[in-house]
Amino acid sequence: MTEPETPKGFAEEPQKPYSSRIRDELLRKPPKFERLHVGDGGRVVIPAAMREEMGIKPGDDLVAHVENGELRLISHRMALTRVQEEMAKYKKPGESVVDEFLAERRAMWGEE
Repeated sequence: MTEPETPKGFAEEPQKPYSSRIRDELLRKPPKFERLHVGDGGRVVIPAAMREEMGIKPGDDLVAHVENGELRLISHRMALTRVQEEMAKYKKPGESVVDEFLAERRAMWGEE
């Protein structure tokens, strides 16, 4: 009698390497969910299509936080953009916060 076939898991069939010739295909339909492996030192590789969708490349900085048990990653650039958009509602039209700050400092230092 033959032994039943052992189901293949993530370790037996690792993620296929990224190929630049299938880049356009990957970008058309980036994965919503992808099973990732936590390696030595807690390292996780972000799949190429997800990196493309996030607009990140090797060497970029990410901001990470845990929310309700989920790890959330956002590019540093996108985090900065979100903060700027959120703070824009407090700025009056035509107001230059930088100019006001510099004027206050010059007055404090006696430079005006």
